[in-house]
Amino acid sequence: MTVVLIRRAHRTDRALVLHFHRALYVAHRDSILPQALAPFYAYRDLESALQDDVDALLRSPRAVVLIAERAGEPVGYATGHTEEDDDRRVLQRKGVVEDWYVDEGARSDGIGAKLLEALAAVFRDEGCQVLESTTWPFNAGARQAHEALGFHEVEVKYRKRL
Repeated sequence: MTVVLIRRAHRTDRALVLHFHRALYVAHRDSILPQALAPFYAYRDLESALQDDVDALLRSPRAVVLIAERAGEPVGYATGHTEEDDDRRVLQRKGVVEDWYVDEGARSDGIGAKLLEALAAVFRDEGCQVLESTTWPFNAGARQAHEALGFHEVEVKYRKRL
């Protein structure tokens, strides 16, 4: 069995994190995105937005960026942050999964689950009571993975072009 190492990303990992970020938000998204929804996900300058996202993640003291390596090769990443929910809620402190991606050739090996387990452990150590994650409604694989890992769908969002 191949060992999978999950580690925190450093600023020196910028190119690697950007690679995974681009793979998620360009190659993967575009391979599953229905054309009718494309305008709702379009950016004026996607490359600049991706770079800004990665730079903000690697600078933020609140962000967690994890890299999965199998046999020494990077195969995926997960990012997230903590936030406080409405103080009227019972479960106030939550860890929010922002991005979660595993290279196609490494999927179904449990690497995605290991990334989320490691992210959840960080959030648990930071006092979080809830792990929150979102995915695109058309991402059937991610929806199945979330359900298999014990997530519950709690909100559905709608958009309409005016």
